[in-house]
Amino acid sequence: MAQFKLVERENHLHLHAVFDTKERAERHLREVIPVYCERGYFMDKTLMPNSFEIIAA
Repeated sequence: MAQFKLVERENHLHLHAVFDTKERAERHLREVIPVYCERGYFMDKTLMPNSFEIIAA
């Protein structure tokens, strides 16, 4: 089964989520991550929505 990971562009070891489909990963990146960044949910306050990318596991 394919898996997709949402990681930070600067360091792929900083894993934020794992998804079973690429569509779900893209939706999360498009709809959820901007809200999390805006509300300051991440410890690293410099993270922006473009700080993340989806990679195949």
